[in-house]
Amino acid sequence: MKIALTYSYDGSKFSGSQTQPHQNAVEDCLNHALNHVGIFTPVISSSRTDKGVHAIAQVSCVECGEFWQGRLDHLRSQINKHSAPYIRVKSMQVVSENFHPRYDATARSYRYIISHDEPSVFLSDYLYFADELNLHRLNLALKCFAGVHDFKPFYKVGSDEKSTIREIYHAFAYQIYRAKSGKLSTKFDPNLSHQKPNFTVINFKANGFLRAQVRLMVANSIEASKSDENLAKFISNFQANKPLTRIPAPPNGLYLKRVFY
Repeated sequence: MKIALTYSYDGSKFSGSQTQPHQNAVEDCLNHALNHVGIFTPVISSSRTDKGVHAIAQVSCVECGEFWQGRLDHLRSQINKHSAPYIRVKSMQVVSENFHPRYDATARSYRYIISHDEPSVFLSDYLYFADELNLHRLNLALKCFAGVHDFKPFYKVGSDEKSTIREIYHAFAYQIYRAKSGKLSTKFDPNLSHQKPNFTVINFKANGFLRAQVRLMVANSIEASKSDENLAKFISNFQANKPLTRIPAPPNGLYLKRVFY
């Protein structure tokens, strides 16, 4: 019997998602938890995330015995017991024996969270702290990524990708404000003078992503948003396949949001 697990994890506690020789990856921790309940087949995951990158809904599958048929709630509870506190399985379901979490995925979405508040050492693993961004210029830069493009200039070399062409379904950003009440809203409060956004959230959805592609797109769009000159240069460079920067944005603000099937 093959089951698919949808789970979240704190990427700051792991060396990445893919199993490693030193056994400090997300898959290693999940495999150890499965071993505790008598499942010894290694998991296969939908996506690889770098060290420090988090997941809201990663998907992996694993073969398990028929013993667990009809007992998935109990199985999920036992796995969570042994994978806590940095991995939590949110749901499980039986899937076809032909199901492959990576190759059957039709799309993936990521979210990058930037805080404009005073930097906090307690939140630095989960947010990228930066000065306030110009949302209009940021979205104009992000708009360039939408569509089918060759993203060879926007990924780390060394991966085994057969093609660097991807289709970005959407790339946009919005900002979040904190009202006097403390509640968060995407709407500017005219009653608060000199109000600045507390967060900027950048969203991407595509049929697939190359290694570090999201972080490089974030880094370039942030650089482009700093001035009209930078934006014009970014647009010109993008058409010529020349990024403004080859340094990816930090991994701590990045979250794998969802895998679509």
